[in-house]
Amino acid sequence: MAISSTLRDLRTSLRARLLIAIGAILAVGAVVLSLAAWQYAATAARDAYDKLLAGGAVQIAENIYMQGGVVTLDPPAAAFATLSAYDLVFYRVTDPRGVVVAGYDDLAVTAPARALREGVVLRDGIYRDQAVRIAAVARKLDGAPGDGWSEIVLAQTLRARDALTWDLASKAIGLIAAMSLLALVATALCLRLVFAPLTRIEAEIVKRRPDDLSPIAITPPREVRALVGAIDGFMQRLAERIALMQRFIADATHQLRTPLAAIDAEVELLSDQTKDPRALDRLRGRIADLARLTSQLLDHAMIQHRAQAPRFAAVDINALAKSVLSQSVPLSLDREVSVSFVPSEDEVMLAADAISLREALANLIHNALAHGARTRLMVTVERTATHVAIMVWDDGPGIAADAQQRLLTPFQKGDGSHGSGLGLAIASEVAQAHGGRLRFSGVAGDFSVRLELPVDRSTAVDPRPDSQLKQQQT
Repeated sequence: MAISSTLRDLRTSLRARLLIAIGAILAVGAVVLSLAAWQYAATAARDAYDKLLAGGAVQIAENIYMQGGVVTLDPPAAAFATLSAYDLVFYRVTDPRGVVVAGYDDLAVTAPARALREGVVLRDGIYRDQAVRIAAVARKLDGAPGDGWSEIVLAQTLRARDALTWDLASKAIGLIAAMSLLALVATALCLRLVFAPLTRIEAEIVKRRPDDLSPIAITPPREVRALVGAIDGFMQRLAERIALMQRFIADATHQLRTPLAAIDAEVELLSDQTKDPRALDRLRGRIADLARLTSQLLDHAMIQHRAQAPRFAAVDINALAKSVLSQSVPLSLDREVSVSFVPSEDEVMLAADAISLREALANLIHNALAHGARTRLMVTVERTATHVAIMVWDDGPGIAADAQQRLLTPFQKGDGSHGSGLGLAIASEVAQAHGGRLRFSGVAGDFSVRLELPVDRSTAVDPRPDSQLKQQQT
């Protein structure tokens, strides 16, 4: 999986594709140059040792003389020493009659006599199962029998030539490889410089807040100016759509809640005229459920939007929890419930989104009153070294352990519940947006839900007061 992901990234990366293409071109060029360097080295080594071999044959020819009517050789020691430093050397000298005067009898060369009399003839051959280079020349001796031409053949094995070829070629190939690698590194550095403006544009976009859809401030290169302009235009259209959606949510909130309140008022007026008060109670309950569902749906949409674009401000958690509790508990209930609030002993100021926290805590309190508390409900604020916890405790049946995580998903309801299935999901999403979590603890008769928020987290605090944020959201 990791390898396929890496290959996919390489295929979609302009920098990688350019480096691979240039690297392939450099590799092909390096191979061609290496072959050319090897050929040049082989030619240079052959020419150098051919000159030595031809010179040795000439020196042997010059050291032939007549003594007592017989062709005699005075071997040139210096020439033999130079030629035999790394190789085996073989030679043969024959007089005009074809009699071998010195050297190896079976050493021969296939070359016409006329060519040998005109100068040194060089040939490749095999002698005693070894590849050799052969130089042959003829010399005319005054007073020699026959036509007076003596033949000199000098052969040398190829080890020194091969060693020189490898030495020259390896150095040239090493230089080619170094230059190719240097060119590839230089290309990578150039690509880094070329893509640096795009990297800065990327960093400028990445560090933005989710709600910052302003045009890109960095001046782009001319080649990508049209692309950056298209991105700016897209962000402008997106900002307009988001503003339109926010206005729609605000208008929908007003337009839906107003007729629901009017219907509830009409039900109150009809309560004195109907003969079946239970029918009105059922209608009133349905209207209340519809109002609650509508409110939670809109609140859920608002919470999701604020989670994507959080605006944190300093919030007094004790004051916020007390205020939400006082507003969330209705003046009349169908049962006697003792409500209490236990603040933290220390002042608890936390960078948070007050509006989201109010909605989350209000939903937890409503759930506790509607589905939990029999006779007691308590809201507690606790602070530790690592987090702040707002706990909603009740003496109700609680939530089964196997259903707790499921109920954090939107529209998931508990057994026998007639709620919307959004309350705990909203609270959980608010906790996650603040870097915290929602925890359940206890058993039936002693159950609590804890909204835990971390104290040490890196969040940008909006300098605007919480009241201004509320007014903007409203």
